[in-house]
Amino acid sequence: MRLTGILALLCGLALVLALQDLLLSAVRLPLAAPDLLLAVVAAVAFVRGPRAGLLVGFLLGLAADLTPPAAHAIGSQAFVLCLSGYLAGRAAQAVRGTVVRPILLVAALAALAPFLYTALDYAVGTGEVQGVAAAAAASALYAGVLAPFVVPVVAFLLGRGDSRGLPTQRSHSRLPGVKTLNRRASAGSTQVL
Repeated sequence: MRLTGILALLCGLALVLALQDLLLSAVRLPLAAPDLLLAVVAAVAFVRGPRAGLLVGFLLGLAADLTPPAAHAIGSQAFVLCLSGYLAGRAAQAVRGTVVRPILLVAALAALAPFLYTALDYAVGTGEVQGVAAAAAASALYAGVLAPFVVPVVAFLLGRGDSRGLPTQRSHSRLPGVKTLNRRASAGSTQVL
């Protein structure tokens, strides 16, 4: 990835973090707030695979942990988003070609997140189990409503990188400079460019 790609990624992550903190956290919905960060991490993982989801989840989660309104232990949101990005990337093949499956997967990851936060809080001695199931249901509902708007936009923005030679999940198994010939003509032989 070139320097411009890295800068674009960092600016995009900063924009997503600002939208989460300024807009969605200010909305007072019962039991939970919509989690734009998780939806973006899952969308990146759908397009770029588990490693990209893991990395973007970690970077976005750590940035969210370090911003001032955070009221939790540093690293907990990074862990949850990192794990969510990895799981979304591993399930990316199962959700391709349909509209409903990515939304359901983002909702399932959002439902898992409150349990993970509670487990991490409980591990450091500050966790409460009361009300976690209701928060998980609310998080799943809000993420399910948010996902149809976030996933296509992120997929479109990341899909533009295909024409610039940026690796995608579909092309990560191919070696650079190696092109597969027509299967019928050569039965899978390769040619070095």
